[in-house]
Amino acid sequence: MVDISVATPKRAAAARSRGSVKNGKKRRGGRLTETRQREIVALVAPLFIERGYERVTIDDIVAVIGGSKRTLYERFGGKAGLFEIVISEYCASVQRDLFAGVDPKASPEKQLVALGTHFLGMILQRRILWQHRLLVSMGSDFPKVATLFYQLGPKTAYGLVAKWIRQQQQAGAVRAGDPVLLAELFLDMLTGKHQLALLTSSFEETSEAAIKRTVKEAARVFLHGVAA
Repeated sequence: MVDISVATPKRAAAARSRGSVKNGKKRRGGRLTETRQREIVALVAPLFIERGYERVTIDDIVAVIGGSKRTLYERFGGKAGLFEIVISEYCASVQRDLFAGVDPKASPEKQLVALGTHFLGMILQRRILWQHRLLVSMGSDFPKVATLFYQLGPKTAYGLVAKWIRQQQQAGAVRAGDPVLLAELFLDMLTGKHQLALLTSSFEETSEAAIKRTVKEAARVFLHGVAA
């Protein structure tokens, strides 16, 4: 079994800060820029997604990002550290864009619909679905990686939505209750059918109209309930 546990967040962060490599040359200043990190993720992520973690070799990675095996270990902590960067960057992209398109001046229901539509659209992207499949399949063998994915992905998303709910509670627009639990309930209402269908390949894609219908109803139920 491959030991992926060596890629602790602390070591990965240190590796990221030491620099980057392209065609075997260090960048000026020896630092891994955010742009270069995203380039590397874009190059390496398909390897892990298509082959799985264990079937990707150091030689495969070097072939696509350049440099040498030694550089790969020095800059990224080896294959394990680079895999952690891939997971972190994918999760960060969701976190960065979670509230894109949400107008803070709109009604709470319109904000919730905008938030939910954007969130569902992001997690149903093919690359996110493949990442989800990969992490679920390897979770029992690499629990630390699965935990990292949960902490950076779902748990962070719950936390961001919980912050919004807390603000709405203070404004009197949402009833009292545990903001984190309420955030979990709302986001889980959205993902159920659509994500499961795509993860199990029940159909290739879900329609934009179906997503809008789900989000609108979930927002209504969340804010107003289903009592007659």
